[in-house]
Amino acid sequence: MKSKIIVHPILFAIFPVIMLYFNNMYFVSFSETLLPLAITVGITIPIWIGLKLILKDSVKSALITSLILVLCFSYGYAYLTIDDLTINDFDVGKHRYLAIPFLAVFTIGIFYLIKTKKKLNVANTITNVGSLTIVIITLVNIGAYNLENSFSANFEDDPAMGLEYITNEKELPDIFYIILDAYPGSDSLKTTSDYDNSEFVNYLSERGFFVQKESYSNYAQSFVSIPSSLNMKYLNYLTEQVGDSRDQTIPYEIADNNKVMNFLKSRGYTIANFDSGWGMTRDIKAAELKLCGDNQLFNSNFLVMLVKASALNPFYVKIFESSHIELKLCVFDELPKVQNRSDEPIFVFAHMMLPHPPFIFSANGEIRSVDSLDLSLEIKDNNNRAAHLEQVKFLNNKMMQVVDQLLNSENPPVIIISSDHGSAFLFDGTLEKWDSPTNEMIKERMNNIMFIYLPSNETDIFYEGMTSVNVFRVLFNYYFETDFKILEDRIFFSRDGSYDFKDVTDLVRST
Repeated sequence: MKSKIIVHPILFAIFPVIMLYFNNMYFVSFSETLLPLAITVGITIPIWIGLKLILKDSVKSALITSLILVLCFSYGYAYLTIDDLTINDFDVGKHRYLAIPFLAVFTIGIFYLIKTKKKLNVANTITNVGSLTIVIITLVNIGAYNLENSFSANFEDDPAMGLEYITNEKELPDIFYIILDAYPGSDSLKTTSDYDNSEFVNYLSERGFFVQKESYSNYAQSFVSIPSSLNMKYLNYLTEQVGDSRDQTIPYEIADNNKVMNFLKSRGYTIANFDSGWGMTRDIKAAELKLCGDNQLFNSNFLVMLVKASALNPFYVKIFESSHIELKLCVFDELPKVQNRSDEPIFVFAHMMLPHPPFIFSANGEIRSVDSLDLSLEIKDNNNRAAHLEQVKFLNNKMMQVVDQLLNSENPPVIIISSDHGSAFLFDGTLEKWDSPTNEMIKERMNNIMFIYLPSNETDIFYEGMTSVNVFRVLFNYYFETDFKILEDRIFFSRDGSYDFKDVTDLVRST
């Protein structure tokens, strides 16, 4: 008897992962697909084998397995489609309504496949061909994208860097660089939330911090703002190099191999990086110490996206909520202790996804009830200003505790607290407003924070109007007697994923 070729269960297990990767590969590394692929295939094979042992029919067991996979991985997309749908004020977007047709198809399909006396060889062949076709098409599209977007970073030399290893003859301070993602400046907090943040600002000022009174980020989006500050340079050259592509390969590469960490490493520093939970800064290659990353597998945004797109959609918040919270709290706990991890001077980089959504913390640290997260780990109420303000207050309290512990340590470090950009409440989450923002919207987005503490208390080396691109230039010139040129402080606006940078320096400084 001629043996039957059956491959569709494995192909249907692979397809959801590679399709999700294709839709997000401009910012997702292929390595992030390996665990989800192992999980989907690893679950599929035992189900297939188990059904085959029960039914004693390889074709039926394979078709049932493929039916389960198709229904499982189409459920999440179906739910996302109807999530906000209402008909005559009736909220259709409920799991209890969507589950009915899916359960009906599941029940009828399995009942038919088990009970039918018909030969299913033709159905098996069609399913083989169909699954193979969609997998091949997706892989071809992935390959075509990579050919068209094969960008690589150009790591030009800077004469002032002097990256040869230098033995320090004088004691150098530990340096903490803490980025609070999307923390708005005081003006924006007052405008959008009617909140006076002077308690937090005054707390830092009274402890000797340089306070940038009207602070603005160089860029409006994290994926360019952070590598810009870590490389002490503007990234506007990417406009010509990358064009209209949304590919983020170069920003990721230069963040991984950034000048600040490499310079300090050449001066004998140990480099420590806290897992942020976000692709670019969760596992920077230049760092030797990787902290709070014990649960990286379950903090993977890609894995979250895959679960969200599956039949586990109703449960995925609870699946990931605890690890998401633990990651945030771990950073607060470990920041004051990290100096003890190295006998050499240490550079500590902590990019914290706070007060960035999801808004899960109340002011006193209680966990808010999280009803629904979107594909980027953001709550549906990410325009909830009251919830955002609660999280800002929580963050202020935690940061004051961290600062107190660092300043009371045996060797108080340099502490840089800033944000990569401001908030975006005035945009209301609409692409139209990002494409045609008002002056007030632009100012809100660019208005960030910058506070810097030096153990020597010589904060007069910093100046009003200084932006992140110059922070380490000033700092290195002071501590290492380098000769970095101080760049003109410019401010550039762009929408997410875009390299179309608009100079808004005069606009934000004049309003």
